[in-house]
Amino acid sequence: SRPPRWKRYHLTAVGHACSATSDMDDGYTVTSDTPTSAGGTGTAPQPVQLLLAALVGCEQATAHFIATKLRLPPIRQIRFDIHAERDEWGSLAPPVKQPPPTLSRLQRITGTATVFTDASEADVRAIAAGVKLRCPVASMIIDSGCELDVHWVKASE
Repeated sequence: SRPPRWKRYHLTAVGHACSATSDMDDGYTVTSDTPTSAGGTGTAPQPVQLLLAALVGCEQATAHFIATKLRLPPIRQIRFDIHAERDEWGSLAPPVKQPPPTLSRLQRITGTATVFTDASEADVRAIAAGVKLRCPVASMIIDSGCELDVHWVKASE
């Protein structure tokens, strides 16, 4: 058994009303906001949208890593079509001093990842299985209790 090989992350952030701007330790800045209907200014993606973008980005990078390590033909592109849902009463239900009647987290993420590659359909299935096991963002989402059901298919070019 190997000792952990920790990868560490750090950011600083400033928030105003419903908006937050985070400065990453590698120089990137990310801003989130909520729509005006939810009290924000609607000038940046919502935090949940950023989570979904992080999922797609992490799955893309993990798929590339796995295909490379398995010495498969390169992945030229993956087209993600992702849908997510949560019960808003988990966040909005009054009174706010009491636990909500339902979970506030995302409850379901579904979609399709269409993989453009010369690898076989079996190889694409192997990549998908590896992504579900190795993608840090996917692992966190699954461990939260959210159903993650993204079907990986080989593109018919």
